[in-house]
Amino acid sequence: MERVILAFSKTETADKIRRMLDGSAYEVYAVCHSKAELLRSITDIDDVLIIMGYKLPDAVADDVFEDLRDGQKLMSIVKAGAHEIYNQDIFVVTLPVNRQILINSIETFVGIIERRKHRVKRTPEEEKIIIDAKAYLMENHSMTEEQAHRFIQKRSMDTGAKFIDTARQILGR
Repeated sequence: MERVILAFSKTETADKIRRMLDGSAYEVYAVCHSKAELLRSITDIDDVLIIMGYKLPDAVADDVFEDLRDGQKLMSIVKAGAHEIYNQDIFVVTLPVNRQILINSIETFVGIIERRKHRVKRTPEEEKIIIDAKAYLMENHSMTEEQAHRFIQKRSMDTGAKFIDTARQILGR
């Protein structure tokens, strides 16, 4: 079960979101009405989803995100076109929101975070092979770096091979 903390300046808004989450796999752990209160409530929690509006009395969503630790995720519910959230790691849901949209949005966001966690990082040797393969394509086939990357990417998708294996193949390794 995913732990959720709601952070809204208006109690009525928080209550409405809490009712939408009732009976779902998402347990509302706390309701906060300011950034200061929110930061106090997440001090000892590593794995939590914070759902907030665009603005609290003492901060906007971008400010709140800057103070989060790994495992603490932020979703912001905003009016369409009314507010600009600059941090791309904040998952934005636009109003109007109903129960199904909210739950689907949470599931999508949590899924994206889980996939990012399980991505395998490339070793420095693999990075060097990819850079060398791009350089080879750029020199011998008059490609830009972006075109070389896309070429390797497309070839690996067409053949079902991993990106690194396609880069090795281009270099004849």
